[in-house]
Amino acid sequence: MHFSLQSIGFVGLLASLVLGNPECPNTLAFYNPNLRTTCYNATWFILPVPQASVQSLVPYPLITPPFSDKSLFPTGFPPNTHPVVVSTGYQNDIRMGPLAIESLLGASVYVPYTDRLGDGKTPFQYAVQNYIGGVNGKDIQPLVPSIVGSLGGSTIFVASFDPNNDAYAPIASNPTIYTARVKQVIIPNPISGPEVKPEAFDLAFSSTQTPLYTEKTFHTLINQPQILNNQLLCQRNTYYFNETFAEPKLRTGNVTVYGPPAGALPTKLAGRYFGQGGYSASGQMVGYNQESCASAAANTDPKALQ
Repeated sequence: MHFSLQSIGFVGLLASLVLGNPECPNTLAFYNPNLRTTCYNATWFILPVPQASVQSLVPYPLITPPFSDKSLFPTGFPPNTHPVVVSTGYQNDIRMGPLAIESLLGASVYVPYTDRLGDGKTPFQYAVQNYIGGVNGKDIQPLVPSIVGSLGGSTIFVASFDPNNDAYAPIASNPTIYTARVKQVIIPNPISGPEVKPEAFDLAFSSTQTPLYTEKTFHTLINQPQILNNQLLCQRNTYYFNETFAEPKLRTGNVTVYGPPAGALPTKLAGRYFGQGGYSASGQMVGYNQESCASAAANTDPKALQ
């Protein structure tokens, strides 16, 4: 496994290959009418980042993940590193009570296995950056959801996504290689003229028969409660992958994370990560209300971790 701190851009977009429908149905809204629900067709990658670099970004101690657990880390994990998760995907049929949004694109960079309770064993996610974007190039479309999300305790930045109408796009065949790209929107320009959109990260990946991780790995990391910005409360965003249309696929690929001066993410994360392990699937998501971090941990659904 090769890790380089050279921040070199790559990724051309869109070939004439056909992808499945990104718009997976929301099957949980009926059962959770007062909670935020959606179907999220996404890809997650786990990056090994030097532990000291990760710790410098997180105001809590880090918990050493159970690297000896072969159901989670079947090939182990690079020494002196800590996992960082990047994800990007297509959110369809977003609902909460009478409110509804047809679709949005979303992306996140976060640190799992963060010790919010200080007990050395209960894992949480600490968000480095959250992004949301409009479908079909509508960068302004998610502005209101991003403001509402930020007021609710999760800072969310507006982003531009490529592709802007799907979870990812094919660029080659034999084997099929997919890409996805995220840029933070600083100064949008919906008509003409200059705009400022620094790169956040991009993915180039394919399916693999020799994965670094298992589906359980991603379910376990994805479903750790999130520490909110005020650091007083937490939130559960619970994903279930048990529908017939989940279509889970383990991936291998390269991830480029962009830092200053031209990139949007911290220098400590910037670089090209080659041959990393990923996971693509359509998950049903339930976003619970803010609660104490102890309550969020205690109420995490163990079925979602399998």
